[in-house]
Parts: sequence; structure tokens; C-alpha cells
Amino acid sequence: MSLVAVVVGILLALAAALVHRDATRVGVETGSPALWTGLVLLAGGTGAATALLVPDAPIPGVLVVVALGPLLYLLERDDSLRGDDDPDPTQLPSAAADGPASTGGEPARTDAGETGETGEIGERADGDPAPSTGRDG
Repeated sequence: MSLVAVVVGILLALAAALVHRDATRVGVETGSPALWTGLVLLAGGTGAATALLVPDAPIPGVLVVVALGPLLYLLERDDSLRGDDDPDPTQLPSAAADGPASTGGEPARTDAGETGETGEIGERADGDPAPSTGRDG
């Protein structure tokens, strides 16, 4: 048995143990911790066997097969933690956990050059002309 096979086996067992521990702690909704551990072992073992038994196997393809198990587990873990609610497209996920952002009591400002309510470029929403951005004033 080669040194590479031993290292791959140890890394695969470590990854499977971490997935099992995390799946037990988080309580994934779909499947069981043993099922996710088996998926990680199956994907990693398939990739390792392909790399060892097929010398001309393309490395990117082997890496995709190896990464498939942990990737699917991470996607299911994220669904279990965040729920099945539709995401809000106007907020980042980190901002949704913190609540709505405050503006500090200042009214919203319109930058120069934006289209105002009248639809004319160079006017603010309140109808005043936009300030000059040139040096002359």
C-alpha cells in the first residue's frame, strides 16, 4: 500500500468524522448523520479509487467527484440552518440576521446626475438643479 493511499484514507476518515459530528450537532432535516457520512465516504472513495486505479484520469474531474459529497452536505446544512423561506433579494444574508439597516435619522439623498421624479437628468427628486461638479462652481 502506498503512502498516498494511507494519507487519502486518513483524510477521508477525518472528513467523514467531521461531517457526522456536525450533522449530529446541527440536526440536518433531510437524512441522518450516518447517511451524510456515507455520502461523503462514497464520493471521496470513488474519487480516490479513480485517481489510484486510472492513471490517466483528469485531476479536475477527480476533484469534482471528491468534492461532491461535502458540497451536497454543506448545501443541506445551510437549508437546515436558514429554513426554507425565500431569500430577500434586497438584503445580504448577513444583513438579514442583523435586522434592517438604520440611516442614522438622515433623509435619503439623491446623487447628482440621477434621474429625479420629473425624469430629467441633472435634477434632484425635489426639483432643485443638481450641484455643479466642475471646478468653476
